[in-house]
Amino acid sequence: MYDIIIKGGKIIDGSGGEPYFADIAIKDGKISKISENIDGGDTVINAEGLVVTPGFIDSHSHADNAVFTYPDMKEKVEQGITTAIAGQCGSSPAPLPTYYDKNNDKMLGNLGKEYDILKTMGSFIEYSSKVPQGCNIAHFVGHGELRKAVMGYDDNREPTKEELEKMKELLRDAMNTGAFGMSLGLYYSPGCYAKTEEVNELAKVLKETNGLISAHIRNEGKDVIEATEEFINIIKAAGIRGVHSHIKAFISDKNIKVKTLFEMIDKANAEGADIYCDVYPYVASHTSLGATFVPAELRANGKMVENLKDPEKREIAKKFIIDTYGKNNDLSWTLVVSAKNRPDAIGKRINQIAKDRGCDVYDAVFDIIVDCNGIARACYFRMNEADVETAIKYPKAMICTDSSVSKGATTYHPRLRASFPRAIGRYARDKQLVPMPEMIRRVTSLPAYVYGLTGKGLLKEGYDADICVFSEEKFIDRAEYTDCTRGCEGLNYVLVSGQIVAENAIHNGKLCGKILRKNG
Repeated sequence: MYDIIIKGGKIIDGSGGEPYFADIAIKDGKISKISENIDGGDTVINAEGLVVTPGFIDSHSHADNAVFTYPDMKEKVEQGITTAIAGQCGSSPAPLPTYYDKNNDKMLGNLGKEYDILKTMGSFIEYSSKVPQGCNIAHFVGHGELRKAVMGYDDNREPTKEELEKMKELLRDAMNTGAFGMSLGLYYSPGCYAKTEEVNELAKVLKETNGLISAHIRNEGKDVIEATEEFINIIKAAGIRGVHSHIKAFISDKNIKVKTLFEMIDKANAEGADIYCDVYPYVASHTSLGATFVPAELRANGKMVENLKDPEKREIAKKFIIDTYGKNNDLSWTLVVSAKNRPDAIGKRINQIAKDRGCDVYDAVFDIIVDCNGIARACYFRMNEADVETAIKYPKAMICTDSSVSKGATTYHPRLRASFPRAIGRYARDKQLVPMPEMIRRVTSLPAYVYGLTGKGLLKEGYDADICVFSEEKFIDRAEYTDCTRGCEGLNYVLVSGQIVAENAIHNGKLCGKILRKNG
């Protein structure tokens, strides 16, 4: 007797091969049998007229702290994600920074958790493995967290030899206790203060421990070629696998196209490198206002807000914006989506906010940052559709959300809830940029291979029963930048660990996900 039988579906198994029709039998969380005319299931899912695929793998997720906040991870599950790769862009829940104050903590302060579990990546992973959650999670350790754990707020400098050795020790411990690799956030503080040589030293530990590097590179705008070259050189020097995170080339006066970055990666791979990338299927990015509009020297040592209260420091930040984005740029490409202390700004473009307040666009930005104590985020419409399509067609590109979980969010980036139905429904089915079996490979077996996720990514006997069942004709995204309450349509069932966790794109409350650990 089987636990569940999925009958009569069109199977796209994740390999990239041709679809076929068969039944799938599930027992004890595994795919027990794939063949025609299977009977004897406690539960039978009628998949006639529907597609059956492996569960989707979010190649680049920020659901790091979901175990403490929203462990159901419904925004993931309700778009078909059954596994997420977390700890990206140089940030992770552990190891704790030296200046950590358990009495003034945004993540744990009101939750009654013991902060000791975050002192090392290993203790965090061990704790997380005991907490029920919505989907499977694989963790990277953030380079920024390694820096903060050793150097504290004194971060706008190179580490001493002793500090670098301590960072390597923490990284080695993280890798030996389940982390899959180290993520870089060379665009953000404190990663932006690190020189390439520092990263090269840490990468030696990843070589020893069979780890990967994923990287939010140092610049994605007018200096994106130099930043991509830096990342490629890091990967080649270390001799390890690398993932270029959410690859893009922002619109700038240099008119750089993302195609150039793929040519660089292809050349490096032809010379022996092992580099992949991921992409989200949207023309807007999403990050903090501070990271986008405040220069690194004013963000250093945790003093960004204090610095922006100083008129002279504001002039430095204003010059940075002009030098980076152009003198006559009205910043109308910036849509504020999160600003807790400034509800008047949410859902508006910066140029409109400036007009409403009778100030220039620079002070409009700086005032929001100060009023919100540095915690304000926006969507930035600085990519073009042709580049997004080029990225989606690239054979080594995986799909990602680049998002955390945010229960009840209405204004956010729609990738939070709809990256995967958008990639599959709009770009594979409607625009036919990629054949459907190939797109399914990109969201299943390709990330499983890249990250070394055993038993994931294929509909194959003996593999984990993480499965999606959807309508090939109706599967589509519905989330908008100003309304993220809707996710997708056409998603009939999602299974995690052999249990139904969502029906008709609604999470049913079951928490069947597991913490994954790197194997060897």
